[in-house]
Amino acid sequence: MEKKTLYRYFGNCATEEERIQVLEWTKASPENLKEFCRERNIYNAILLSTDNIQRTKYDFRRHYRAQLLRIAAVVILLLSVAFGSFYLTMGDRIVPLYSLTVPAGNSNTLLLPDGTKVWLNAGSTIKYPSSFLGMQRNIEIEGEAYLEVAHNRWKPFIVNTPNGKVKVLGTKFYVTSTLKEKDFMVSLIEGSVKISSGEKSAMLKPGYRAQFKDGEFKQSVIRTFETELWKDGIYYFKDKSFDELMEGFEKCFGVKISIDKDIKSTEHYTGKFYRYNGIQHALQALQHDFNFDFKWDKELNTIQITSKHK
Repeated sequence: MEKKTLYRYFGNCATEEERIQVLEWTKASPENLKEFCRERNIYNAILLSTDNIQRTKYDFRRHYRAQLLRIAAVVILLLSVAFGSFYLTMGDRIVPLYSLTVPAGNSNTLLLPDGTKVWLNAGSTIKYPSSFLGMQRNIEIEGEAYLEVAHNRWKPFIVNTPNGKVKVLGTKFYVTSTLKEKDFMVSLIEGSVKISSGEKSAMLKPGYRAQFKDGEFKQSVIRTFETELWKDGIYYFKDKSFDELMEGFEKCFGVKISIDKDIKSTEHYTGKFYRYNGIQHALQALQHDFNFDFKWDKELNTIQITSKHK
């Protein structure tokens, strides 16, 4: 398959004949589907990397090398996630669906076919189609995500999560929902959204956060975005026990942590760490408040927490 045909398909510029050609080609063999997914990732990376670059000859020459490095970095990150593909049948069309999971220690950004931008935190999963057909734009998210939804008044954008739905036309918002914790929280930055869980629903205004708790949506004014700092590479924690904090470190820094049984702490911790400073910096900072030692096996990517006296 010629790459220019694939890229016209990704950009919704392909003819009907080309669209059919691409879909039949992806179904012909697993190798074709794998190549399709790889090229789609590269296409997303290029669009995201060039989003704010002015395309003049002067700018191109000046930023060419740095731009290639940015694209390469995004491509490497995209290829590091767990990526799968399957199909959705809509009428007489077969639409490829993608499933992407961000590993611990990373975050990821991608561009959906309609121009919507999605930021995913570590451990989060998104499922989305190669193109949005029908009267709605449906995706699935489990975990933590920030979305800047491309406006389309005729085709609502719906985020399906394990514990509820968010329906929008075009807006910016954060959503958190996991199967394990059965939580569902939406923080609205711009626009308006309709949120629902089971038979309960509510409208959310900009500057408000809604959390589904005890069978009801409870709304509050957003005073800080501390819980959403993951988008900027910051791990924020509030009133966490030592064990809970180590669980958060595993997700944030992508490392397995084991804690000795004789480690006991009744303290609760509040603070934040930058992911780029690394796990060693975070643990050394905690040692000022809690008496423990740690051993980091970089080869196995594991950390053993022990009492100071050992």
